[in-house]
Amino acid sequence: MNVLHDSMRALAHAEVAEAAGLPASTAYRLLQTLVEHGQVERTRSGRYRPSARSLLPLVMDHPLNALRRDSMSLLRELCDRHGPSASLILFFGKERAMLESAPGRYSVTPYYDTHLSAPYHTTVSGKLLLAHLSQPERDVFLNGGRLSARTRDSITDPSQLEEELQAVLAEGFATNQHENVTGICACGAVLKTSGSKAIGALVLSGPSEYFGAEAMKAMKRDLLEKANMLGHISLALRAVARFLE
Repeated sequence: MNVLHDSMRALAHAEVAEAAGLPASTAYRLLQTLVEHGQVERTRSGRYRPSARSLLPLVMDHPLNALRRDSMSLLRELCDRHGPSASLILFFGKERAMLESAPGRYSVTPYYDTHLSAPYHTTVSGKLLLAHLSQPERDVFLNGGRLSARTRDSITDPSQLEEELQAVLAEGFATNQHENVTGICACGAVLKTSGSKAIGALVLSGPSEYFGAEAMKAMKRDLLEKANMLGHISLALRAVARFLE
């Protein structure tokens, strides 16, 4: 299923087997089972692709779909005002998922996966998630304090990261200055409803030229305001908070 979801076209049986690292007979058996259960569709040409049920499993009025619709105009406003791409990211336990995004004002948009896998300590969403965890939980997320470097600006000293996370917790705001990808910066505010734990983040990310000192101040003010507003008035966000409990 991961192979089929990641592909931008229908795949032949042999292509699925090769990409999944499976024997052809095993891949064929699994594909037939998935077709029988309605998760995969076989095209007229004999290729395989995810079914509508697999690609769009949630009902239209599911809290996640409602929040996606509610957030789009807000993300577009952030993007138009500041320039970088704007994203709504949710926390599913240890996982981070991008629910919606609005592309920035530049010709080349950075690639964003639906499920974020970059290290917690090098990303805005990761820092916001870490800051709102207990110390034992952080240790589990951070592999016992062994911090890998993605760029020369990545934090690799646990004490330095801890100091930054304390500031993130106090402000509800985090930054990423070339720490995950050289030339790409980001900043974001934590999302929570009244009395809830951190359930996500509003993030602006893009080329570093958009993230000067004065621009970052304006982004911080705007992101904190929008996150606070969404947390207090969005019924969809409250429903999502209950869903994620």
